[in-house]
Order: sequence, then C-alpha cells, then structure tokens
Amino acid sequence: MNKPNVNEYAPYYQRYIDMVDEKNVFSEYKNLSEEIITTLENISEEKGNYRYAEGKWSIKEVLAHILHSERIFGYRALAISLGEKSPLPGYAQNDYVANGKYDNRSLKSLLNEYKNLSEANLELFQSFSNEMLLQMGNASGKDATVRGLVFITVGHEKHHWEVIKSKYL
Repeated sequence: MNKPNVNEYAPYYQRYIDMVDEKNVFSEYKNLSEEIITTLENISEEKGNYRYAEGKWSIKEVLAHILHSERIFGYRALAISLGEKSPLPGYAQNDYVANGKYDNRSLKSLLNEYKNLSEANLELFQSFSNEMLLQMGNASGKDATVRGLVFITVGHEKHHWEVIKSKYL
C-alpha cells in the first residue's frame, strides 16, 4: 500500500507517517506488535510501573496510551471506511491515562489486551478495499482517509515503542 498523500491526514501526524515503510505496512505492524509483546513479557511488574522522570508516564501507562489510540484510530478507520459523514471526536490523551489507574492493573493484562487489539486491528485494516482505504472523513476536526489512519496507527505505535526502548528499558 502506498503512503497517504499529505491531504489525507493532519500535518501533526507527518512524523508518524514518515516512520512507516509504505511497502510493508501490515507486516511492519505485525512485527512491531510481536516485538513489543516479546520484550514487555519479560519485564517485571515493578519495571512496568517505572517512570524515567517525574511527571512522565510509566511503561504501563504508555502501553495504555497505545491501546487508547489504536482503539480510537481503528474505530475512526472503520467508521470512515463505511461512509460516516459526521465528524468524529478527538480525545484527551492525558486525561485518559490519568483516569485509567494503570498502576492498579497488571502488565500481563495490558499486554493481553494489546495483543488482542493489535490482531483485531490488523485483520480490520487488511480487510479494507482500495476504495475503502481512500474514503475521506473527519476526526478531531481534521480530514483523514482510512489509509492515512492505518499509517498513523502504525507510526504512532512505532514512535511510542522507540520512546520505551530509549528511555525505559
């Protein structure tokens, strides 16, 4: 699948789009998910609560943020692919993480949810026809195509995984 054109996503997402290999977006998504699971399965619950600095999210909170975003991006992609014309709302990522009480949740539980959601989103994304991938909708007040949302999902996850690897592990 070719990378989306610049009119298929908000400029803010360019950094995520740039992180994704256009020829292998689906295998990149699958491999990235497997790497995250394999790596985080081998860290302790205590390490899952680690924050590299005061006021920063823990590993579990970063993983929860990835979950929130993947679920929301997946919903947006589904809705737009099916012709949704109503603008889709944004979300307050910091509030979502703060209100999730992720220090009280096990890393194993979060990883299980992540595995299931990633597999479901991959299946969904691969099911979209070329016509569906080019459907345009509106999310967070910005126009986006389904193809743009697929690349944003993978690039966003890749970005946060790079942060985890460089600052937490």
